[in-house]
Amino acid sequence: MQQQIQNKPLTPLEKLIFDKEQIRRQCVVQEQKLNDDFSYIQENAGSLLISGFTTLLFPNTKSKKTESSDAIAATNDHPVTPMGFSDYLSIAQGLLPVAWDVARPFLLTWGIRKAQSWFTNLLFKKKK
Repeated sequence: MQQQIQNKPLTPLEKLIFDKEQIRRQCVVQEQKLNDDFSYIQENAGSLLISGFTTLLFPNTKSKKTESSDAIAATNDHPVTPMGFSDYLSIAQGLLPVAWDVARPFLLTWGIRKAQSWFTNLLFKKKK
């Protein structure tokens, strides 16, 4: 009897329910992968940032990981190209929003102080 049920084709509603459950399971797995990636980035943000800046500032120095990845890339027939000006430009372009988020509070504070001093000088200007 069960074999007949298993061989029986699914109705459109049953197929939709099955697809929905399958997609839900895939979403849970993908969400777990994303959470793992974000937690790794959060835990290692300092070292990732420092390694990124040192790579940007000193492109010719290679770490052990870079040398091993270069060897792997060479065995896979993928040429390793050094970073050019366009690479630095794209990295700088990617860092601009971060730099703006850091600089904005300082600029706002400086601008407010300048405006306050200008208004106080304007209102309470000593007459000669």
